[in-house]
Amino acid sequence: MTGPACSSSTFAYHRGVAPMAWVLFGLASIELVVVHLLVALRWPWLAWPLTALTAASFAWIVRWIRSMARLPHVLAEGSLLLRAGSLRQISVPLGAIAVVRRSWPSGAHKEAGVRNLVPLAYPNRMLVLSPPLADRRPVHAVMIRLDDPAAFDAVLAAQGVRFED
Repeated sequence: MTGPACSSSTFAYHRGVAPMAWVLFGLASIELVVVHLLVALRWPWLAWPLTALTAASFAWIVRWIRSMARLPHVLAEGSLLLRAGSLRQISVPLGAIAVVRRSWPSGAHKEAGVRNLVPLAYPNRMLVLSPPLADRRPVHAVMIRLDDPAAFDAVLAAQGVRFED
């Protein structure tokens, strides 16, 4: 790969994903409280274990949403570390990126070999890989969301990565 030496860069994605996650959290909160009340009325002995499970679920969801801002995508040492908060991450060497797509056919995120790192929102970049990454199953493409896709594009273009619209 040609281009200048790669210094460390970070790319945020939380502003495009976290609001939808907070909406999910709000809806889940309402549902869990209603279910908890109904269970407490019918089976009082089950109320305390359900309360503990509900509290743990709330804490996990809040921790995951907050991790999105704390754990951005990172380009360092010729590799992209792409994340979905603390939930999932994948490291992609720059040399494995055949092309970065700005658009793709509907349903591409559901195809075999595509790793979608964008829960609850729509991705705005697709990294097509060649050769595929070895994981549990080969990864041919990774879909991500970026708050500032133009900055991401500029940094990757400076590294010699090709783009398609």
